[in-house]
Amino acid sequence: MDYTIHHKPGLIQDGKLDNTCGRIIFFGQNMVFSNDYMTDHNYLLRAFAAKYQVNKDSVISNAIRLYFCKAGPNDLIISGVRKIDDNDLEDNIDLYCNLINRDFK
Repeated sequence: MDYTIHHKPGLIQDGKLDNTCGRIIFFGQNMVFSNDYMTDHNYLLRAFAAKYQVNKDSVISNAIRLYFCKAGPNDLIISGVRKIDDNDLEDNIDLYCNLINRDFK
């Protein structure tokens, strides 16, 4: 199933996540995401480094961090954690949408 993805900078914020929300980490051509709203980005950064066997410090320093919320059965809203995440997302929106649709379950 392909999602329609809506980038809404600043809409989703930590502390206001519910059971329709979660977190995503992008690094290179890969991603990991949480299946719940309680798993934080720090855990995902370390999980990404272990899963893809890349340098943990490089992932922590350079990964793109996003929040997501399911807005409907085929709709996702994504929002960067930091301004740099939103900027990178805007510059590479097709890449990130393709990765989400490839890997997001």
